Amino acid sequence: MSEDFIVGFILLYISLLGVLSNWTVLLFLSKVSSVHVSFGSLTRNQALGDAFQTTTVLFVVVPMVFFDIKILKENSNLISFIMLFGYEVSVLSHLLLSCNRLCAVASPLKYHQLYNQRLTILMIAIANLYAFASIIMFYASGCKYFWSSDLHMFMYHVSNSCVDISFYGIFCKYLTIIVVILVIDLFSIYKAHQLFRHAHSDCVTKQINKKEVGLLVQTCLQGMLFSIELVCYFIISPRVQSKWAQFFLTTFAFSTIHACDGAISIMCNNDFRTMVFRNSFNKFSGPLSKI
Repeated sequence: MSEDFIVGFILLYISLLGVLSNWTVLLFLSKVSSVHVSFGSLTRNQALGDAFQTTTVLFVVVPMVFFDIKILKENSNLISFIMLFGYEVSVLSHLLLSCNRLCAVASPLKYHQLYNQRLTILMIAIANLYAFASIIMFYASGCKYFWSSDLHMFMYHVSNSCVDISFYGIFCKYLTIIVVILVIDLFSIYKAHQLFRHAHSDCVTKQINKKEVGLLVQTCLQGMLFSIELVCYFIISPRVQSKWAQFFLTTFAFSTIHACDGAISIMCNNDFRTMVFRNSFNKFSGPLSKI
């Protein structure tokens, strides 16, 4: 069994999970009335970034690896920038979601006034435009990421400019964003704990209920996964010699976090999870019930 077949097989199942989960969130989360419009819109934008990445892996990278498609490998630089755009949108959406959850638990009475639909759309538009501009600037710099068939990962051409851009423009930028997200999430957890301890009335108790805790858990889990991936990709992988270890610390980790994002969004939202699994069960059981 060839190495390309093993890599393609692994990426096939990861990306398939990501495509199913993220497109489910993107297309159907808006149908859940219990999810606040702002939080739902931000989560769907995050799913959009994840869907870009996982769909590209499933329909472009997997066939490229399985069938050794030369034209795709020669233009893998363009593929990598599409995936980086999805990553950028996803990370920025995480930041906006963390701020959203902090406001929800720290100032629940003002949350619905502050996070209205107009402001949410504006934040999403700015984040996505910034992500697109960042990728265009990265591409215009001449630094190219290409697929390495030997190491089964995307790598940049080794040059002083590419090393600097990769370190400062990708690692340092994303590390800063992830650290900010983790700090916000920790403070949100602290505020939620404080409100639970000092809840003396039904009004306060209803403001911080199980639904809000589930959504806070969602943002914390997703932020933690991205921080782990960042450490694996940029800190641990350059220090290992085994190419399989590098594959799992880079390509595998990069694809897995995007696949898990959608699954976490589904599992941490009770109403959405119920809708998804109930509808799926009804579709499969419907034909059987008519026999």
